This record gives sequence, C-alpha cells and structure tokens, in this order.
Amino acid sequence: MACFRLWEEPASAIAMDPYTPESIGLVDDGQRLDADTVIVSSLTDVAHANVGLVGGHPRVINALDVARGETAEIFGQQLIAVEAAEVADHPDGADDNALYAFQAGGLWFLHMGDLGYGLDAEQLAPFADRCDVLLALTGEALTLKFDELDPMIDILEPAWIVPMHYGLPPVSGIKRRMTRLEPFLKRRQRDPVVFCRHHTVTFPLPSPVQQRPTIVVLEPAGYDPE
Repeated sequence: MACFRLWEEPASAIAMDPYTPESIGLVDDGQRLDADTVIVSSLTDVAHANVGLVGGHPRVINALDVARGETAEIFGQQLIAVEAAEVADHPDGADDNALYAFQAGGLWFLHMGDLGYGLDAEQLAPFADRCDVLLALTGEALTLKFDELDPMIDILEPAWIVPMHYGLPPVSGIKRRMTRLEPFLKRRQRDPVVFCRHHTVTFPLPSPVQQRPTIVVLEPAGYDPE
C-alpha cells in the first residue's frame, strides 16, 4: 500500500502510513514494525493510519495536523505538510489528509499520503527543493490519475521515484481495482528504472547523467508473493 519504514543510522526508525492488513484483503499475522516515530497522512483511514501495526509506544505525528498549523520535527528538522483530500467520489467519503516531507540522511523524502487529485506549483510550493525521493501514488483507483501525477513530478523534480499504492497480488479486497505497476513504467519509459528485488534499499542511489528521475521499484514486505 503506502507503508514504508525508514531509518537513519544510528538514529531511530520512522514508519509512514501503516495499513490495516484486513482492510486490503490480507491476514494480520501478528508481526509489528519496529519504529520510534509514526507519521500518518491522517488518522481517519485504516489503510493509512493503523498505528497499532507498530510495536511499543511510538510517537505519532498526524501530518494533517501539521498542515493545519501544528509543528513537528524529524531528526531535528521541521516536518513539512500540505493539506489535501481523497478523490471526490471516494465511496467512504473524501476525507482530508496531507502530503508530507522530512529530511533524513541529507535527503528529503516526500510521501504523497492518499492524495485524490493533482496539485499545482503554488500548492506544492512548500516542497520546493524538498523532494529528493518521491513516494508516489501510482495505482490510480481512489487516488490521482497519471495525467495529474506527471505534472507534479515535473514540478517537484525528484531524483528518485518510489512507486506505491498500486495493484499488488494477492490484494483483492480493494473496492476498486488499482492499476498495476506496468502502465506507470510504460508511461515513463524515458526514466531509468532500478528493480531492487528486495523490500529495502539504501539512499542515495547512483543517479544517471541524464536529467530524469530514477524509478526505484521495491518488493513488498507485507506478504509472500509465492
């Protein structure tokens, strides 16, 4: 889905938008993420705000609250957030949520939350020069379309794009089937692609000479594809 765990050695780990396994047709096997801080794009979506997926008693940051005026720091640097909402025709209602960005290891990581529509340059201005790694929504169903995503990529100018929130087997309980990854890769065939063949990668990755973002494809860690 849209859940990632990031750590900056020797600092603590961060979990982003943890999901509820049952909400996407998976079984909760009792395993929990290890993180000291949890960032969620909102606290109203079980697919993005299952704080219980993280063990212990982590600090919880609601990016939507930050977008509305609260402050929060990650690794001593301010978290940046922009308020948005889900797609207008969401069957459960278009809840508010937020995109958010923070700095780790000298790089800015921008998580698109559960954005339902494209944002323009003015709306994305808080992220100017604050998007080295873009965790990009690429499933289309219940999120923004490719025609809306492409201009945002041009505005944000990330060095790396990590696709997320796309159709992964055996996730079949989604009310609307998400686009698989292949159409996104075909659409952006000018961009170099790195298939990590693992759920973990270390940034920064080598960047090509050409001025194109590198797409970094991770293996999902939430289930065994076999």
